[in-house]
Amino acid sequence: MPKSQKVVEEKERVEAFEINVGDLAVPVKILFEDRFNNRVTVNSNGITIKISAKQPKEEQRKNIDYFLKWAKEKLGSKPELLDFLPQRKYMNGEVIHIGGYDFFISIFFQEQKKSTAKIFNNQIVISLAKGLSAEAQANTNSYLVCKCLTKFFQPIITERIHELNSRYFGKHINSVKLKYNTSNWGSCSTQGNINISLRLLFAPQDVIDYVLIHELAHLIHPNHSNRFWNLVEKIMPSYRDKEKFLNDNNHKFYL
Repeated sequence: MPKSQKVVEEKERVEAFEINVGDLAVPVKILFEDRFNNRVTVNSNGITIKISAKQPKEEQRKNIDYFLKWAKEKLGSKPELLDFLPQRKYMNGEVIHIGGYDFFISIFFQEQKKSTAKIFNNQIVISLAKGLSAEAQANTNSYLVCKCLTKFFQPIITERIHELNSRYFGKHINSVKLKYNTSNWGSCSTQGNINISLRLLFAPQDVIDYVLIHELAHLIHPNHSNRFWNLVEKIMPSYRDKEKFLNDNNHKFYL
């Protein structure tokens, strides 16, 4: 290996950990690079701090502490700046309250190649393949819980959408899909395909109904024109309160 390349690799290193901001565990990545300045960014990956490896170590730590303090203050007042959702770390025996139901998590390890899960009565029973790393376990648990809950609530949400459509709109619905979407609460295409985020089911029923009415209103007005909002308000006069609730609690609803 050329000497110059070895020097660069020794200077460039990474530290990764999490910090708590309110009730969020926010990932932090610190990159020590062959650069002259320092910077911090907050985005969908969490907090990223880039530090000059040319600085003395004492100066590096001062800059890191300053950036972390700044990021925590920013996120404390505006958690929506993250535009990301962490991954829940499931524990055996814990309870998830969603959609008006309490689900108990039961995790087992089995001698099998594939991990599986199913809902039995009020339990989400997860059978994990042995030998998975801690990260793989977390990813698998999250995926399987989402899969189980989507299957469980799909008919419930579909029935509620058709009920509201029959009561207020009377429009053709092509399909209703429930999925774990983190970018929005719902969507409606011009073809009448309605998608609802599983995360919405953490909200109270009146807030859930607001989102369903919102998407159904797009069957009549495909944009967010004044006529669209007038229609939504006619059906649900307090819709602004529901919007505020979702904005205030967006960062709390994740699986």
